[in-house]
Amino acid sequence: MALEDMPTTRSQRARGRGRGGGARGRGRPASSQGATTPTAPGPVQGHSGLFYNLNDMSPPSATRAAAGINADFFVDRVRRHESDRGAYYAFQLNRPVSVRIYNPIEQGQDIECTCEESTTSGAICIHIYWLFDGLNALLDTSTASASEALSRMDIVTRASALYNVIGAQLPSLPTILNASHDELASDSDDAVEAVLSPTFPDARADQVRDMLSVFDPRRLPDEFGQDFTPVPPGVTPQDFFVPNSLAATVYRLAVRDESVFRRLRRVITHDVCASVHLSKLRARAREAFARLDSYIQDGPSGSNDQDVPRCARMLRSIVDQICQTRDLRASTGPLSPTLSTKPAEILVEILQEVCNRNEDVYHRISWEREVGEDEPERNRNLYAYLIDDPPRFSLSTPTWIKETFTMDRLRQMPANEWRHLIERLTSILDQIREYMPDEDQPSLAYTKLEMMIQDYTAEVFEPSSSSVQRRPTLGSQRESQRRRLD
Repeated sequence: MALEDMPTTRSQRARGRGRGGGARGRGRPASSQGATTPTAPGPVQGHSGLFYNLNDMSPPSATRAAAGINADFFVDRVRRHESDRGAYYAFQLNRPVSVRIYNPIEQGQDIECTCEESTTSGAICIHIYWLFDGLNALLDTSTASASEALSRMDIVTRASALYNVIGAQLPSLPTILNASHDELASDSDDAVEAVLSPTFPDARADQVRDMLSVFDPRRLPDEFGQDFTPVPPGVTPQDFFVPNSLAATVYRLAVRDESVFRRLRRVITHDVCASVHLSKLRARAREAFARLDSYIQDGPSGSNDQDVPRCARMLRSIVDQICQTRDLRASTGPLSPTLSTKPAEILVEILQEVCNRNEDVYHRISWEREVGEDEPERNRNLYAYLIDDPPRFSLSTPTWIKETFTMDRLRQMPANEWRHLIERLTSILDQIREYMPDEDQPSLAYTKLEMMIQDYTAEVFEPSSSSVQRRPTLGSQRESQRRRLD
């Protein structure tokens, strides 16, 4: 590696990038975006402002190095961990990968990444190259050498030498490593205009609304209406101010200024947003049950008309919102293991509560209730309305209303999201079975839940295993029940 023109300070690096032609996002010149294996002796510039000469590397290594040095990663967090191999610092990137630098005293000099490429081949991957370039920003000119090669040994040695520096700067490391053109903005008023791009706001507005909605105790992102108005083109920083509204001011600023957006995203991550929004939906489900209980206790009032049909429709809507939230969040990136199971946990909680309400809810009321002559029994029983005897819907009714309550949605989820709930699901299955008269065929809800549990059991255990005892199927039409599922 040839390290040339090493800047002395971070502000000098920022100004150097500004002179290089309007860096965006990672501090590299616009001409180096999309760089591949260098074909000329010219060096490749990293986001730290340093230049790397890749000519002495093999073509595959040079390709990975160039891709890594110019990658658009950033560090979500840095944590110190203990393991059997000794202590290490884990740099969690905005990808499902983590780069680890081990304590050179305990483990010896070592650096590794959890990505598939690194774990399979042991090669230095693009994530390590990117982090190595960022860590060089922690070095000063007295410790950088212009003659070292960009080899595994060079990277491991340099990273290990920084182990104690990493510990000393742990709280501020994400900010240092995520250096972008927001540093340039602090050095020049002219740079403010560079980040007011009219092409990004529409795409970024939904994400900013998503982040800011976590501070509202009840509303979801799509329920804010005109609270966050669109940002018109051609605005100046002075136009960001919205009188009497800090949230709307921050919204405008984050939509139009990428540096503000990135800083918000580091704090309000995708997982934070998903967790808060799912918790709001769980609270809504519990409120729906509470409103039904209040209606049963006190009768209808001006603020509460939540009878059984209305409660059932509300719960169906909440189940649909939970699953939409899960699908949307999963489509933008993997959720943490703990969070990925939360949608299924809420669905099973709702299902359990509905199963606990298999009764005529009005049989002990103390207020006078008007009853129509043709009132279906399901209108007095939440379990019957949602599971045992749901209404017959027309073909034009949305699918989320017609589907078997929670069962279809659970069956669509990967087993790893609900397998820890298998005991609760089995208990619910037993509860549904107890409700059915002996001579009745199993309901569609029972059959779907039974098959879901049994299919999972068949995958986990060998068919010959004595530990597998399949539950006997009720009725004589097992195959016809299976065909009804689709």
